Amino acid sequence: MRAFYVEAEWAPKEGYHLSDREKADKRSARGSNIWKNIKGEVTDRPVPEPKEDEVLLKVGAAGVCGTDAHLLEMDDEGYTRYNGHSKYPIIIGHEFSGEVVSCGSKVKRLHKGDLVSVESMNWCGECDACRMGMFNQCKNLEEPGLTYDGGFAEFVVVREKYCYVLNDIAEFYDDKLTALEMGAVIEPTGVAYNGIFVRAGGFRPGSHAVVFGAGPIGLAAISLVKAAGCGKLIAFDTTPERLELARLCGADYAFNPLEYKNADEQAEHIMEITKGRGVGIFAECSGATKANYPVMGKSLAIGGKCAQIGHAVAQPVIDLYPFQFNAAAIYGSNGQSGQGIYSDVIAMMASGRIDMRHMVTDRVHLEDIKEGIARAQNQVSGKVLVSTHYDRL
Repeated sequence: MRAFYVEAEWAPKEGYHLSDREKADKRSARGSNIWKNIKGEVTDRPVPEPKEDEVLLKVGAAGVCGTDAHLLEMDDEGYTRYNGHSKYPIIIGHEFSGEVVSCGSKVKRLHKGDLVSVESMNWCGECDACRMGMFNQCKNLEEPGLTYDGGFAEFVVVREKYCYVLNDIAEFYDDKLTALEMGAVIEPTGVAYNGIFVRAGGFRPGSHAVVFGAGPIGLAAISLVKAAGCGKLIAFDTTPERLELARLCGADYAFNPLEYKNADEQAEHIMEITKGRGVGIFAECSGATKANYPVMGKSLAIGGKCAQIGHAVAQPVIDLYPFQFNAAAIYGSNGQSGQGIYSDVIAMMASGRIDMRHMVTDRVHLEDIKEGIARAQNQVSGKVLVSTHYDRL
């Protein structure tokens, strides 16, 4: 089969202390401290064989995430810029869907021909975090495309327990490829769902909403809060193309934060739009926390919430008084697995409550994946999908 295969050298930095798991499995908890000289190419790899509790999928579509780009980027010393857990050599790609080709002997729920989407946070179900229901904080976490072979390939093997059937979406759209594409964007949509509805506990319908960042996760957040009945919905992003995508996904207002003189002016504009009521739910999806938290503090509604979904690129100074005075809260969120998230997102897609086709802006063939990754880095595209179904560039 054809696959995007990535290799790297195991070279722990001087002074970095390897954990027992890192030593035993040759995996990194903090990749940028260990892996260097990253090289990736589309090449021939053997078709994997499913174990007894696994299924073999013919990949339908796979989304390019910022993580995929960071895995390949290197600093001046040649070390990867990705600072999460990772293992090489590997076929990357963790946002994907596929069609079941064959099943292991103990697979009971899935059948040949089923269309499925796959959770990217593969939880163990046994550690303290999992036993508390905090599956995305699993202590024994595995991830396709990061710790075992993922979806930038013609075929992939995954455990049945992490698969969710897409047949209802296929029936709704009456199109197999559309269902597979929607299956590939359940992961980023689930990340937004987890932050807003699971971690932050949702919001009162009619509350005003602000989404910072209109990349794929931000676009999903816009679609979700709109479907859940927010009042005014305001989106912020720095590129005209993504502001237009934000409007397409349901934003009532879409602004460039760089056009404001300071946080005070931006917050005043929000308060003007909400007629002094303030914002009931913020979805911080940009990671630009240093710029956004001062705005939030000055435009909170009483009892307002912030779902911190984006990974911070700089440490903010947070004035806690507005949060305390307004009985407001900040909720940290990571991942999208467990808690019925995939099932709920699928139900919303299959009923037309959200239409994530608006998120997809670029489609590239697997053989052209490097161009797809470059497009995902341009801060202009929405979601870039990779598939052997698409034409070559």
